[in-house]
Amino acid sequence: MRSQRASNKVSLRFALLGLLILDLPGLFPRPAFGAPLSLQKASSADTFDLKHFKVDAEIDPAEYTLKSRASVTMSLVAPSRSIVLELNGSLTVSKVTDSGNKPLQFVQDRLDQLNVRIDMGEVFETGKEVTVNLDYSGALRTPEGGPVADKRLAYIGAEGCYLLYASRWLPFHNYAADLATYEINLTVPQGYLVSGYSDQMPVPKPARAGKQVYPLMSTTPVLAATLIAGKYVSKEVKTGAGLVFQFLAKPGNESKLDALLEPVGKMLEVYAARFGSFPFRERLIIAEIDNDSLDYYSSPGMICLAPRVFAGDLPVDLARLAREVAYEWWGQAVALKSFDEEWISQGLAQYSSLLYRQETKSEAEFLQDTQELLERALTFESSASLIRAPSELYDLSPSYEAVMYYKGAFVYHMLRYLMGDEKFFALLQRFYQSYRGTNAAISNFEAMASQVYGQNLRSFFGQWVDSTGVPEFRTEYLIIRTREGKFKARGTVKQNFELFNMPVELMLRSEGGTSRLTVPMKGIEAPFEFVSDTLPQEVVVDPDNHILHISEELRIHVVIRRGIEHFRVREYTEAEQQFRAALELDPASSWGHYNLGLLFFEQRNYQRALDAFNDAIGGHQRPSWTKAWSHIYRGNCYDSLGERERAVAEYQKAVETGETFNNARQMAQQYLSQPFGTPKTPPSDPK
Repeated sequence: MRSQRASNKVSLRFALLGLLILDLPGLFPRPAFGAPLSLQKASSADTFDLKHFKVDAEIDPAEYTLKSRASVTMSLVAPSRSIVLELNGSLTVSKVTDSGNKPLQFVQDRLDQLNVRIDMGEVFETGKEVTVNLDYSGALRTPEGGPVADKRLAYIGAEGCYLLYASRWLPFHNYAADLATYEINLTVPQGYLVSGYSDQMPVPKPARAGKQVYPLMSTTPVLAATLIAGKYVSKEVKTGAGLVFQFLAKPGNESKLDALLEPVGKMLEVYAARFGSFPFRERLIIAEIDNDSLDYYSSPGMICLAPRVFAGDLPVDLARLAREVAYEWWGQAVALKSFDEEWISQGLAQYSSLLYRQETKSEAEFLQDTQELLERALTFESSASLIRAPSELYDLSPSYEAVMYYKGAFVYHMLRYLMGDEKFFALLQRFYQSYRGTNAAISNFEAMASQVYGQNLRSFFGQWVDSTGVPEFRTEYLIIRTREGKFKARGTVKQNFELFNMPVELMLRSEGGTSRLTVPMKGIEAPFEFVSDTLPQEVVVDPDNHILHISEELRIHVVIRRGIEHFRVREYTEAEQQFRAALELDPASSWGHYNLGLLFFEQRNYQRALDAFNDAIGGHQRPSWTKAWSHIYRGNCYDSLGERERAVAEYQKAVETGETFNNARQMAQQYLSQPFGTPKTPPSDPK
């Protein structure tokens, strides 16, 4: 098990909702890539449950300091004499007292464990409710003392202040599971606005000269508490459904945040219909923080965004934002019982993003998104199971992300296919309503899924959540001509998992079109028979990617995906090795040549990029968008070399393909009117 300090540096699930692996423009159609900060794993030695915070705090932006007195009330769940609370290492505890203000002995570790160990002076029995008061202060200016070495999770300064829950500016216990009520009085300079989740809109009250105090209160247990403060421009918009958006922007960025109103409104509409009503007082705050913090950060009723997310020329990554909005349901409203339950939050939020895209994209684009999800899920599938990944994998690694985000989401996609839409969405609604405002475990979800489905789903969860490994399908069949002049394709679909138990869809391609059937498959094989008026050509297993599986083509895509991961972190040599390895397996892989072209383009090796994109155009053009986007990038290369006439010819070819995937036609037309590389022209980025 990792040390507390090591775990703090790489862990906190909700904290690094926005810590991105380097996201290079135009890499491949994708949602933005986010690395999780996972939970602090609950120990079997946990002896108490947090109940309530009462906090009086003051910030001094001129000195970058926070001064606070926090009263923490907890209930003992096992006999104990000591209490251990986590606290940011930049904050120094000066005094700890009990509920009667009697001084208590304590030891603070600000370098390794980032905690405060308190000796209560006597053993308290199970069920006893105790309160401890901590006086502490310190400067919050750099990442030092926080759980992430290169990202600020708390900052106090004249440009604007933020205190993210994950920074541990409050002394809490059992990260992401410690739901508690709170009363917070935050004193700030006159003219500052303070915002955060509260039962009532916080209204400032006069304090001493030049100061004002904002009271915030939650009578509902939540993950307390993320606050922002500063000279923000506040704008409120009420939607038709009665939900209020509050945008908090730094002067000059108000219009940028306005652009989020429509897509975020659609996300909330989709999720409310699928899961249940928005959980936090029908108000969602979208607040700007700074570029030294996380790109995205979700907390109860609030999403914090770094300016780079919305202030550039490229559009906001809606797939990533959709995942952040989904955390309001999965992870905030429904909290987790322990570190090992993270699939409930990470996988379900990622799948929720896919549901949003299904509502806003064409069927072809949704199938492309599903294909991408499958490929990402396979990239490091054998590294660990979903139940074991939190304890076995480094939570900022590509393998962890592939397993927890992408395999995690795909398993929900499979469960939906198995149960059917009606029962699957009934399950999500019931689960949300049952565990809203409390903590949930995977075992709770499995039990409820079995109940809603009407059959025990232990075999499903055992194979896909508790275990690793995916099937590889193949078919064996004969084509028979009947007396009536029809054709029969009669055979067997096989795979390599003895305990496999899923319906499997088959599609017959024939000269006259396609037909489909679904066969129940329990074990390693199942019979099938198609009847066709025209000569059969091919039987395709799982044509719409409902089941996590591997194939020869997918193996090639997985190699390319691994190259993409190296590309993201600027490991160009390793990336090129992976792309070339994929092309050795399939020299006609348009996607392999396309990504190799992107690598050379990023390195400004325009001639080799031109050759690679040309090979992509001449390949088998799977996926189909590679042709149009290869022409666009060839045009970008020629523009970069000052060959405008050749660039225009390439953009025109892209337009002539008629491809609209990820705005290909629109981008080509933009470059026809304005050469690539001119001021304020973003590079192409098909997502």
